Amino acid sequence: MTLSPQLTATLRYIETQLAGSLEDDVRYNMRVEIVSAVAYGVFMAALTFMPAVLTKLGGSPALVSVYLSLSYLGHIFSGVSLLFMRKIAPKTFAVTSWTLGRIVLMLAAFAGGAPALLALATVLWLLEIVPGPAYARILQSIYPITHRGKIMALVRFGMALTILIATPLIGLGLDQLGYGVVFPLAGVLGLVSSLVFIKMRIVVAPNGSNARSSALDAMRVVTRNRRFMMYQLGVVLFGLAALAASPMYPDVQINRLQLSYTDLGLLGLVQSISWLIGYFVWGRIVDRYGALWCIMLTFVIQAVAPLTYAFATTGWMLLPAFIAIGLVMAGGDIGFTSSCLELSDPDRTQEYAVAQSTIIGLRGFVAPFLGVGLLGLGVAQPVVFVMSGLLALAAALCAERARRM
Repeated sequence: MTLSPQLTATLRYIETQLAGSLEDDVRYNMRVEIVSAVAYGVFMAALTFMPAVLTKLGGSPALVSVYLSLSYLGHIFSGVSLLFMRKIAPKTFAVTSWTLGRIVLMLAAFAGGAPALLALATVLWLLEIVPGPAYARILQSIYPITHRGKIMALVRFGMALTILIATPLIGLGLDQLGYGVVFPLAGVLGLVSSLVFIKMRIVVAPNGSNARSSALDAMRVVTRNRRFMMYQLGVVLFGLAALAASPMYPDVQINRLQLSYTDLGLLGLVQSISWLIGYFVWGRIVDRYGALWCIMLTFVIQAVAPLTYAFATTGWMLLPAFIAIGLVMAGGDIGFTSSCLELSDPDRTQEYAVAQSTIIGLRGFVAPFLGVGLLGLGVAQPVVFVMSGLLALAAALCAERARRM
């Protein structure tokens, strides 16, 4: 099917207004990534229900903590990507790993309970996240820094729009069909996303594109960058704030407020709208004021979520939390990658990306047990939520300090 010249011109005008005037190769890669991101959106929308599904299957907040912790193994082992990229191109490594991970989700049709589903999810996230440094190198190679924020925002907009539409449908599907049907279908669309990504044109790689360092070398490189380390302190505190509280969210949703998957799907719809809007806001903030402004504001907004859960007595009272989480997801998605690229030495991007991913992984592996551990010591759940909010504000202060250094 061929579009009319008038429609083509109109779409080109809208695209230029959103992403700027781009060279042909840059525009082509952006369009391919948008198509890939749209298919990926259904895959990601399904995964947002994983903690609730585990809880419905009888999982406790402790089990959800285990799930969240194990989902960070891919960050911890991201240094493996440096070894693979000595032999193969970043795109080949990323697509291969993503493809295998999304095939794993299809096996959820045979997962007979929470432990089996937890095992599959662990393998999935490992394969999904390990190629993070490869993806950072790809972004640096294909998108000019002057337009990177807007392009990333537009690509994520396509993903978030899909999630907005898919989330309530997936919630309804889980209620009617069960995870054994919905998760494999989402895995198929995730597989389509990775296969579309193959069409990306990596025309010219920047200097230093050959990965020669180890993860230990990467950590040595970044520790000499004081701004980067102050920023990473904020990242650690932010992760502690978010992950200490998140394992208790499904408990509030399912056990305290008695919400159904359909209810959660509608709240997720609000979150997706917030996420959608957030990409445009954060993309422009990154291009105009820098990535650390985006990160600092994201950390401040994160404090809203646990404070909302601390006092919610009905489902609609969770609306501010879902709005905040949508903005935080968009801000973190754009901000973490952009900050890493902004603060790194141009020829050591992969090392900085590996260091950031490893730090996030170690933090994420431990943090989900913080809130549950405090509960075990007798600390009331609302107090844990308030502490999480204060940690998020402390993270924002670190990001602001890094911005001014």
